[in-house]
Amino acid sequence: MLLWTVAVLAFAFAPAAHAENRIALVIGNSDYLKAPLSNPRNDARAISASLTQVGFSVRTLVDADQKAMRHAMLAFGRELRASDSVGLFYFAGHGVQVDGQNYLIPVGADIADASEVPLQGVSLNELLKTMENAESRLNIAILDACRDNPYPARSRSVVRGLAPVQSPAGTLIAFATGPGAVALDGDGTNSPYSGALAANILEVGIPLEETFRRTRRQVLQQTGNRQVPWEHSSLTGEFFFRPKMAPPEAIARPLQGVDARHLAELAAWEKIKSVNDRALLEKHVAAFPDGMFTELAMLRLEKLAKPSSPWTSVVTGSTVTASTRSDQMNAYEEGLKAESRAADSAGFAEAAKLYLKAAETGLTPAMFRLGRLYELGSGVTKNATTAATWYRQAADRGYAPAISALGTLHEFGNGVGEDMAEALRLYRKAADAGDAAGMASLGYLYTQGKGVSRDPKAGRHWYKLAAERGDTRAMFNLALMLVRGQGGPADLAQAVHLLQSAGERGHAGAHRELAYFYDEGRGVARSPDRAAENILAALAGGNKDAERELLTSPGAWSYATRRAIQRSLARRGLYRGATHGIFNRSTKIALQKVASGT
Repeated sequence: MLLWTVAVLAFAFAPAAHAENRIALVIGNSDYLKAPLSNPRNDARAISASLTQVGFSVRTLVDADQKAMRHAMLAFGRELRASDSVGLFYFAGHGVQVDGQNYLIPVGADIADASEVPLQGVSLNELLKTMENAESRLNIAILDACRDNPYPARSRSVVRGLAPVQSPAGTLIAFATGPGAVALDGDGTNSPYSGALAANILEVGIPLEETFRRTRRQVLQQTGNRQVPWEHSSLTGEFFFRPKMAPPEAIARPLQGVDARHLAELAAWEKIKSVNDRALLEKHVAAFPDGMFTELAMLRLEKLAKPSSPWTSVVTGSTVTASTRSDQMNAYEEGLKAESRAADSAGFAEAAKLYLKAAETGLTPAMFRLGRLYELGSGVTKNATTAATWYRQAADRGYAPAISALGTLHEFGNGVGEDMAEALRLYRKAADAGDAAGMASLGYLYTQGKGVSRDPKAGRHWYKLAAERGDTRAMFNLALMLVRGQGGPADLAQAVHLLQSAGERGHAGAHRELAYFYDEGRGVARSPDRAAENILAALAGGNKDAERELLTSPGAWSYATRRAIQRSLARRGLYRGATHGIFNRSTKIALQKVASGT
């Protein structure tokens, strides 16, 4: 079989699935005038299916002539330049070497001999130049070919097989067999190389180089060592077709519910709630920057800075007396306590009643909290329109968290009309007022190119500002960018630090990512025990990816980590079986208990 497959892929460091745009052009040519092929169209469809599953937007052409191929390649290059995407080009069909240059052969080419190949073929060098001009940070060319010239040669310039290609900086080129050798057809509907590659693309958590190593081992086994795949690489970063890492969070997690950090903050607040000591209040704000009682502490600090008097309402025009203000604060504080301790709808309903009491007399933080309960349907009937009303009242009074929350409703069209321009305006206004959630939302919009031109550098900037203010979503998303070097250089050590900080603040997804770092020894010393503790923390925190992996795909974890998980479950009194690393029924029952909190 005379088959050649080319794939060019662009990106640098390990991306989260669907975290960046992934674009693929796939061409499979079988219906040649001379030496037709049976497998290229099947190979193209198999590769297209695999790429679609790992997040690529795929355009597939079958039996394309020269005009169609050139037009598609031109459009592909333009799209890559415009979107800063991960790009993949795949070609299955005849490939020919003439005068040391490699050519892709279109369907419909009427080539009398090899001297006509440059006129009717498509130059591989031109294709690679198109990718290079798109300023891709990483290019990968994959060539699966019989690489046997089907056209008559009239000079020694026509050589058996394809010419080797040197990898420019940041490029990997993989051949189905060594330069000058011939790849085998195989007995199935796909070539040995493309069939193995299509399957390995779908493997979770496999670095790009390991994808090719696995493919090579399978091809060697299938062909009885007659075909030896070969690669030339100048890569400096990492890429995963199907990474373990989660995608960045599009929206902030709900500001409610009971977790260890909320309980710790509540205990700390109980000690200082009646103390008018600026130092203690400022210490609380610093210790719990994203805490439920932080706003109350800040209100107390504001009150200490501007003590009220009976004349305050007359001078300022405010209708809120000192007595009313005290009632507001008391109701709001009791509402926070009720929400932090709520274990069911009755607890949240009590919080909503107290927030309403404070909100009706004009306390903006209470308006925001009440709006959040309506948005989530906690203790009240879920109603995004009512949530928007309360958010807007607080936003009109300049309350930054409410401004940001209202922006989120506009971003997703929840309770208000979907309006990205308004969402962006509100996020900017909230960020300018120092709101970390608004900054994190701006970071997400810029990194995803949602409502604005995609700008990873700007996204990273906003995430950094939000992370410095204690926003866990920003910490998590910034860590993902640091791992894959998006918007700036990669920094695994800083990524680990951010994930640890987010995990300490109750971010379950951060625990899951840390578990993979410790499982693989990436950026940290390998530690199955720490990997186990982090993945179980993610499971207990409600992370659905952790639950799915542990219960249905435990093979994603190393044998040592699986044993460590069983040891941890045993220490908790949830598991009494052997620590053999096999997740049997007893292990899964124990894991389900962790997930449910029982």
